[in-house]
Amino acid sequence: MSITDLIGLLLGGSFVFLGLFVLLPMLLYIYKKRIKSVEGILENGREYFSLNIFLTGHGTLHYASVFMFDWYAKRYNLFHLKDCVPTKITRIFKVYYIIFMIDSLCFVTMVILDYIYPTIK
Repeated sequence: MSITDLIGLLLGGSFVFLGLFVLLPMLLYIYKKRIKSVEGILENGREYFSLNIFLTGHGTLHYASVFMFDWYAKRYNLFHLKDCVPTKITRIFKVYYIIFMIDSLCFVTMVILDYIYPTIK
């Protein structure tokens, strides 16, 4: 087993671990407890992202981008409303966003490594 195989296994294992044991429970927590309160503040009570778990995943990334980037909040006219959301709630969305990006990076790196490695042999 070469070093690239070990790196691929490590990246694949971290992708599965982060996805199943970290992101999925966080998403379920956000779906059950937090998304409706954020929608109540930012969307004036329109509950679109809290309809099901798939839309909650999309909404979590959307609201995390609103909380993290001012230009994104201005684009959706939520810049003046994002400060009304408690920091405890915004922190959960930001952590979810960062872990999701790390998980996506592990997946993309694993795929690129698997694509390039057979051509090296």
